[in-house]
Amino acid sequence: MSISLNKDLYDLVAGKKVAIVGPAPYLKGLKRGAEIDKCDVVVRPNEIIPLTHLRDDYGSRTDILFCNFGTMWMGGIKRKIATEDRVDHFKNLKLVVSSGIKAKHADTDFLSWPDDYVNEITTNFNEINKYDIPFYWIGVKDYKKLYSQIGVEFNTGFAAILILLHYPVKEIVISGFTFFLGGTSYEDLFCEGHLDELDAKGKKFGFAAGHGQHANMRQIQCFKHMCESDSRVVIDEKLKKDLSL
Repeated sequence: MSISLNKDLYDLVAGKKVAIVGPAPYLKGLKRGAEIDKCDVVVRPNEIIPLTHLRDDYGSRTDILFCNFGTMWMGGIKRKIATEDRVDHFKNLKLVVSSGIKAKHADTDFLSWPDDYVNEITTNFNEINKYDIPFYWIGVKDYKKLYSQIGVEFNTGFAAILILLHYPVKEIVISGFTFFLGGTSYEDLFCEGHLDELDAKGKKFGFAAGHGQHANMRQIQCFKHMCESDSRVVIDEKLKKDLSL
């Protein structure tokens, strides 16, 4: 099922080799930063740029940021922008994409919203967009189309992959993803600096966290199908092993 194609995103990724880099800790020490930076476009879910001492492993630039901008996360996003040199990387982003439509946990009726419904996600980003960064919000209509393909609420990293595969990219190179496998602590699943102490405090981690075990399992099933059916998808050896691909 096709979704509307955003012109800014299309112009950035059409015919390009795109790296999607997640925050998984297994990239630390692998010195893959230069390899990531050589890709035409670097996409990061929920990350402006890794901390300085991690960039040899995770790459040193971000072209497109995927992030939900839900109201409950805005404090952490603002704090992250103010960390190290991240404000400089934030204002130099070529595009910001919001792939979710729930601004609050209480928004449980999102599937009943009309296609033209707009909530505070857009205003949340506009409040921090002091640099005229191009912004693309997926919107209710296209979110529902993606939801119908997957059948569950999907995570931001998976959304980035799913959305980009609707565009004529040359290749998508995926690394730094765990799909919440391999641990139940922040340190098991994320690199240093991805969440600050306030966001991580009291938060549950692991395969049953987030949108729940069923949602995570369904996303893995769909991702494995993408890897097997779309030759544009390239994943690293760690992810192949974890997903038995």
